[in-house]
Amino acid sequence: MDELTKAFLIKKFREYYTSSRIEMPIEFKRREWAFVFVENMPNFIMNRHVSFQSAQDFSIYVKNKIPAHIYYSSAYYVKPNREKMEDKGWIKADLIFDIDADHLPLKSKSYKIALNRAKKEVFKLYRALTTELGVDEKKIKIFFSGSRGYHIHVYDRDFQLLNSGERREIIDYLMVNTEKILDGNRFYDSFKAMQVSRILARYIKNLIKKGRLMDILKKYRVRNPERVYTILANVENLQKLENGDLSFLPRSVRVKNFVVDLVGKISESLRIYIDAPVTADVKRLIRMPNSLHGKTGLKVTEVDIDRLRDFNPFYDAVVFGDERVRIRGVRRAKIEIMGEDYSIKAGERASIPEHAAIFFLCRGVAVYGH
Repeated sequence: MDELTKAFLIKKFREYYTSSRIEMPIEFKRREWAFVFVENMPNFIMNRHVSFQSAQDFSIYVKNKIPAHIYYSSAYYVKPNREKMEDKGWIKADLIFDIDADHLPLKSKSYKIALNRAKKEVFKLYRALTTELGVDEKKIKIFFSGSRGYHIHVYDRDFQLLNSGERREIIDYLMVNTEKILDGNRFYDSFKAMQVSRILARYIKNLIKKGRLMDILKKYRVRNPERVYTILANVENLQKLENGDLSFLPRSVRVKNFVVDLVGKISESLRIYIDAPVTADVKRLIRMPNSLHGKTGLKVTEVDIDRLRDFNPFYDAVVFGDERVRIRGVRRAKIEIMGEDYSIKAGERASIPEHAAIFFLCRGVAVYGH
């Protein structure tokens, strides 16, 4: 990134932080703060172990330093500005989840596809937190990360006091890592295992209803598929399956393969793709809501669960205007923002709206004013 580009981004980021009122997080005086400044871009040099005693001090600091990225700790400390972690005096930490496109099973590199898939994982996580883990909805906040995913913050005190090991148990449960599902011809007596057994029963009922069960049994080369079909279609046996009992099935390797494969697919559908180290870390730094993401120029935006389905980051997280800005491409890139498509090639000069230009400049795929 050349000096002219940096100067332009510093100007635009300063304008945002000067004109915007940014709400401080709860108990901000107990948190460690960290910053990456625009002047150091594209190098990611973090200035951390900072603390603030007032919102005014924070505002003055940001307007003077002009950060590309602003972070604060999920942890609350007695002395957050101490450089050695052992000297800070850990009190508690918010439970944080990061759902990022980089950790999703995606083949496409499309921003739009990645963010839509990330939304699905957020909905799954929200349901699991509220219905399975008993988290109060009022204690959960969802934020668009400013780039390729979402952050979910849990402020429930019972969860804030969990250590790393206890948080890893939550990770294993949500990602179906070590949760035991099958124990021979029975499902384990756990919420997750019984959830799988009920889904499996519904799935088999649906296959019978659609006339597909026989074909699938034949696909697995099950011997005497007619007999196995009759056994699975029995109402009492389906009830046993819902209750986690598979003892009624014939002892056959191929029948077992059929069941194990279906259980695996169901477990995969229940898996929630979170960035595990983020959740396990009781001293994690997380992006500040309403701050700008230095690699996109988009705002870290709070999204209510009822608005999430219709939330479009490339409308709702855009803060810069449509004044024309001249740029020159460094490498090929494209983006759809504010309902318009923009693309740039290496060496190509273009005059495009400010919000699109800043996205390209922050990504390092273009330089300013050439």
